Amino acid sequence: MGALLFYIFQSTLCLVLLYFLFRMFFRTDTLFRTNRIVLLVGAACCTLLPFMQCNVSTAPMLQQPISIVRNILIPETENPKTTGDIHVEAVTVSATAESNKVMKEETGTGQIVWQPPFSISWSTFLGIFYISGAGIALLFFSLSTWRMWRLIHRYPGCSHKKYRLIVCPEKISSFSWGNTIVLSQEDYNQYADAILLHEEIHLQYRHTLDLIGMEILIIFHWFNPAVWLLMRELREIHEYEADYGVLAHGIDATQYQLLLVRKSVGTRLYSMASGLTHSKLKNRINMMLRRRTNNWARLKLLLFVPVAAATLMAFALPEVKKTVEQVVKPESMKQTSSPQEEWELLEQFFARKKQDALKEQVSKAGKSGETHAVFINMRNQVMVDNERNPTTGWKENSDFIRTQLSALLKKGYQKATKNNSPFRPELTVHYDRGTQTGAATLYLATIKDVYLRLRKEVAKDKGLNEAALDKAFPILVTFAEPQTTKEATVKNRKTSLPIEVRLVHSNGTELKTLKNISINELKKEIIACKASAGDNLTVRFKVQPDMWIGIVKDVKEAIAEAYIEK
Repeated sequence: MGALLFYIFQSTLCLVLLYFLFRMFFRTDTLFRTNRIVLLVGAACCTLLPFMQCNVSTAPMLQQPISIVRNILIPETENPKTTGDIHVEAVTVSATAESNKVMKEETGTGQIVWQPPFSISWSTFLGIFYISGAGIALLFFSLSTWRMWRLIHRYPGCSHKKYRLIVCPEKISSFSWGNTIVLSQEDYNQYADAILLHEEIHLQYRHTLDLIGMEILIIFHWFNPAVWLLMRELREIHEYEADYGVLAHGIDATQYQLLLVRKSVGTRLYSMASGLTHSKLKNRINMMLRRRTNNWARLKLLLFVPVAAATLMAFALPEVKKTVEQVVKPESMKQTSSPQEEWELLEQFFARKKQDALKEQVSKAGKSGETHAVFINMRNQVMVDNERNPTTGWKENSDFIRTQLSALLKKGYQKATKNNSPFRPELTVHYDRGTQTGAATLYLATIKDVYLRLRKEVAKDKGLNEAALDKAFPILVTFAEPQTTKEATVKNRKTSLPIEVRLVHSNGTELKTLKNISINELKKEIIACKASAGDNLTVRFKVQPDMWIGIVKDVKEAIAEAYIEK
């Protein structure tokens, strides 16, 4: 919904610019065909221009307000999934898909968490309001078209040249639509020649198609005054074209203008129809008397080139966005001695970013900077500094971490900026051996997402690249040794564990798949395969989201022992 609203916002700006340009430079010209093309092609380009994205190295001033609206309507979210190459593919699938499943089903301690029966965000409300308005505009358009269709088919028609002519006994203003001309009996008896010629020119120039296209645009931009004004300008151009065509066929200009004066007061036409009285009388008479505009005036069309370029520049995305998002892209993680679970890849991401910060001469926070801590117990409950979330639901705890950590980091950064001092926050993550891998993965991904969101805001505000971000807003996250929990330890190395291990050769050949085996059996199988495959052996295993981190660490230690054992 946010993407749709932002697109409507962009196209609205384009349509407003189109109207002001037309009003300032083209409206008084007598190059009616050119003006008509300007409105129709311009309106089409305004709907397509937001889809044309380009990137710029630096963010210009024009881009700042557009970026603000973009961030409001489209909250930027990073994909919390971190995957590696083929060596960790299997682990990624199980840890991510299963954790999402558990998040939906709840981990279940019998605890009932109250949630409001109905909640709606302001962006969703705005989207519903917009769609409702579009629906009402479509309803009025449909009713007007239906009323006109009913009138056309109420009375018999006859053939007039290549068009269909309907003479209506009702006192209505003449109009044309499609290939049909409708006249009142009075107009047909008194002014048939001029009015029929006028309506024939409307049909000859296919003005109906113009009106259909503009009506569709109005449905999508019902709230935009510029679109309604563009429709009015287009109708006037239609009448100018028809008037000029009538005079070109030899109709006396004075008599024709008197006819317009007589017919200036009439019933309201249908929105889809073209008609004799569907424009301002004074403007039409002035345009008939105006001297023809020189063809060189078409050079004014070149004005749209810089305007379109400036608009594209305002809609452009800064290259810093790509630079910041590079940290989210999967990186090649070559596995040599032990398998790597998704939560471990997240730990490695934080370690890597800490090294990047050290390269930028960012020291550890210690006493000179702020420190924070995230605690995860064996029930998967979390505490950020001194604030504790009582629920055991993974999603609720993830949202709690996001809210608390975002507030702490924002406050610290604002304080450091105000005092003109370096921002050096250090975050320590503590978890028990009994913490489930799925919960740990989700929580670490949330922490990563918080940092990346805030760094993006800083990057866009300051125009920083990735290296400068590592200095201005470093990611300094460390992990404490998991607390010992007896329940989360493999009591017997002969006990079968719910794991699936695949032994694969580096050329992609799968040597063996092991399921529900003990640690001792796993070691024997690895040693046997290593004897034949040597250093080309790769071990992969799936980690279920409900498995304790302590057991996973025990399995990893056993695999490491098997690798180094001769």
